[in-house]
This record gives sequence, structure tokens and C-alpha cells, in this order.
Amino acid sequence: MTPQRTLIMSAFVTSAVTALLLGLLPASAAPSSSMAATFTPKLAYVSCPADEELPPRTKCARLTVPLDWQTPNDGRTIRIAMRITTPEGSDERLGLTWNPGGPGGEAIGLHGFFHSLLTPELRDRFEVVTWNPRGVGQSEPFLSDCKPVSVVPPATGPVDWDGYWEQVAVIEGAATAACFAANPQGAPYLGTWQVVRDMDAMRSALGYPRWNFWGISYGTRIGNAYARTFPGKLRTLIEDASIMANESVARFGSETPAGYYATLQVYASIVGKRQAYKVGVIDTYLQDSEINTGAVVLDRWGFTNIVNDFARKQSNYPILKAVIDELFDYVVAAGAGAVQATMRTGRLSEEPDLPDLDLDPDDLTPEPDKDDVVADPDSDAFIVKFVTCADMADRPTAADLAQMSRQAEQSYGTSYGYVVMRAGLCFGLPSGYSPPVPSGNASLTLRNPPLFLLSTGDAATPWVWGRSLANTFAKSRTVTYNSTTHGVIAAPSLCVFGAVERYLLDLELPRTDVFCPYVPTSTE
Repeated sequence: MTPQRTLIMSAFVTSAVTALLLGLLPASAAPSSSMAATFTPKLAYVSCPADEELPPRTKCARLTVPLDWQTPNDGRTIRIAMRITTPEGSDERLGLTWNPGGPGGEAIGLHGFFHSLLTPELRDRFEVVTWNPRGVGQSEPFLSDCKPVSVVPPATGPVDWDGYWEQVAVIEGAATAACFAANPQGAPYLGTWQVVRDMDAMRSALGYPRWNFWGISYGTRIGNAYARTFPGKLRTLIEDASIMANESVARFGSETPAGYYATLQVYASIVGKRQAYKVGVIDTYLQDSEINTGAVVLDRWGFTNIVNDFARKQSNYPILKAVIDELFDYVVAAGAGAVQATMRTGRLSEEPDLPDLDLDPDDLTPEPDKDDVVADPDSDAFIVKFVTCADMADRPTAADLAQMSRQAEQSYGTSYGYVVMRAGLCFGLPSGYSPPVPSGNASLTLRNPPLFLLSTGDAATPWVWGRSLANTFAKSRTVTYNSTTHGVIAAPSLCVFGAVERYLLDLELPRTDVFCPYVPTSTE
């Protein structure tokens, strides 16, 4: 693979892996129904790093917790990195904490960003607490000696999905198994079952009777699990870009292609309906041909990734539209009738006189999303696998993924067959190395029902996922924003943030579910 191709593919290839791990788990990793004894968390304040830009009145801290909450007094401990900003002149003890997503999303570096999004009224009322979940960034345990590998389907032509996923299971599975085996005091203890207990220990150490929690993307799994484990310890719960109820690894991947397709349709409804047609033409052309932009070679997998990665932030819409328009013009310039011929066969009858493309790698690679900031790309790239597969016990096979890919290909096109990759995260990992988190659809009643923030065209966590989880919380309310943004936390919508502010300040939910119209950002 060329360096240019690697640049495009590395932006979106999520590794999946195989089964080489039996006998590698420490005995203490076996799930138990209860903790052996209580543990008193230890909070220590430390000097903040000089290179961090932090709001005034911010303290840095480390919280010492057990490595394994199943055996909390066996002497093994880890430290969780924290940032705490106190309001000016307020004696009220209200703690607002959050998680930006992942698993593996680094929150500490976004502490100032999150604080800046809050209105003055919220900043004056709440202590804002940011922390990296265990294993992420400055929080222990640290992973090491891990080398990610990626197997990519053929750039053009038909795909043998059975053969492809079998190859992924062997090659990527070996890398995941090796990383897991190299980190016996870390990898088995990263699951959300452990994380929510860290979060409650943090609440206790800080002296809050109850948390206010804002979860985004994977953070909504933390919020859901915390609510079902410690239902009396929440004052408010905001679930933003939510996971689905009764989540499983298989459903996590198999339902993603529909989300990607919905993203394209919602994006086109906002930017211009012809954008959907142009994407279809480009995608069909790429089934049998690659596009050489002069700086990169773009294939169908890279193009599908570009559309969905850029669409996750609505501030990227102008860039995405320019890329789609230019690539479409390139295909049209392939010659008279080339678009129609490509739509029929994917082949050009003769070498066309093509225009130069001004696109370069920077045009085609969005800035890292807040879910994707990691401290050690080699080893931390495996956190998403270890957490996801700790949380959910099912293990789809290579044959299962092949069937998912064929179904996606039949429904939406060949390029969608690859986006079921999230169902392959657990290749190489056994079941049962960590207690799973609550993920069913049983109804739960909280003292103050939660507020769900959803986007109509979110590819990473489709609207229906959040709707399904909201249905499991009695008297919950949803606020749906008409956009493809993944996480509406920064949406420029008073409709959205007004509901958030009333909920956090006054415990007031909308009387009914709310639909908020699209609002352009300042860059559009």
C-alpha cells in the first residue's frame, strides 16, 4: 500500500481481530457477583502541567482506586487523572462531570473546551470535573508493547467477504491477542463495569451526594451503566449521541451501514439534495477505478470514510461539499456519457482527458474528533477493543461479519459492506474476562428522568439508537437536532442548549419530546 493510500485508510480503518487468547487471563479477572470489601478512595491534589491551558480556579488531582473492583483490597491500585474547576463565590456543592466518547477518548485535554461551552449561569453553579477513564491518557493502567495492524478489502472489483473477514480474524486477531497478553495487569480491567465504580469513588472523594453527568457517544454507555448501578447517585443525566438499548457487539456493527446511509441523506437535505446523487456517482465510479488526486490515491473505502467522517461535525460541511463537487466534476470530465456508463458498468471505454485536482491529504483528512484523541496511538488504539469486548459478551464470527457485509452491500452498495467492522472488534478476545455492564431494555425510574440529545443523521450513533435507550427510562425526554453532527454538545442551537440549561439548573425537562431545526455554524 502506498504512503498516500495509508494516510487515507489509517484515518478510518478500525482494527478487528482473532482468537488466540485462551489461558492468558489472570485468575483475578474472573467475574464475581459482588465486591469482596469496601475500598476508601484516596484523592491527592497535584501541580497542574505548565503546558495545559486551564480555566481559572482549576485544580489537578489523582484518584487512587483498585485495579479490580471485584477484589478491591488485594493491594493492586491505579491512579485516575482529574481536573476540577470550582465556580467563583458559590458555596453550593454541585458536581458536573462528563465523558467525550471513545472508548479511549481523552477528556483531560478537553477540560477547558467543555467548560467554555457552558453558559455563565452553569459555570457559576457547578464544579466542572473532567477525568480520563482508566487506561486513557494520564490515567493508569498504561498499555504497552502493542502493534496495530489493518487488513483492507481490495480497492476495486468484487469483494470475497468470507475470505476477507477470515483474513481479518487471523491477522488482526493475532495483534489484539498479543496486546492483551502483553498487558495482564491492564487490559482485562478497562471495562465500563470498572469505570462506573471509579466514577462513584470520585463522587464520594469529592463529597458530592449526587453526580450531574453528561455522556457523549461511548460516554452514554457510562451514563446508562452508572444509572443502573447507582440510580440514587444521580441528580441529572444527559445522554448525548446515545448508544442503543440492549447493545451487543453484533448489533453494534450490523446496524452501522443504515446509519451511514441516513447520514448521507440528512447531509444532502441540508447542504443540497444533489449532493446525494453526486456521492452515488462517485461511489459507483470507484467500484472499478481509483482516483489519483495528484497527492493521494482515493478508493471507495476512503471516500465513504471521508463523507461520514466530515459529516460528523457540521462545521465541516463547506469542506465536504467542495470535495464532493470536485470529485464529481472529475468523474464527469471522464468523457461524454462517462457518468452514465460508469453507473451501468463502473468502467470507462477510453482514457479520458481529466482535469487536475487541487485536493491534497489535508483536504481529505478531518481534524481529530474529540472521540479520537489518544496519548499513545500504537497501544491506546486497542482500548476500544478491550472496553467494548469487556462490556458485551457476544462474539460474532468471521462468517457472521461476511453475512452482515453482503446484506449491507445489497441494501446500500459495496462500500457499505466494510462499515460493519465494529462487529469484528472482539476477534482475538474471549468472553467473560470482565463483568458485563447493564445494557438491557428493562425500564428504569430515576428521581429526575434523563434528557437525551439526538441528531437526525448521526452515523456513529444513529437516532434510533438513542430513541431505543430513551424508551427504557421512565418519563425521559428527547431533544432531536436536525443535523449529522455526532454529539450536539457544541451545536449552535438555542433550542438544544436552552433545554440543557433548564434541565441542569432547574431540573426542568421539556413537556414533550422536542425537534430543533438546523442552525448553521459561523463557518458555513
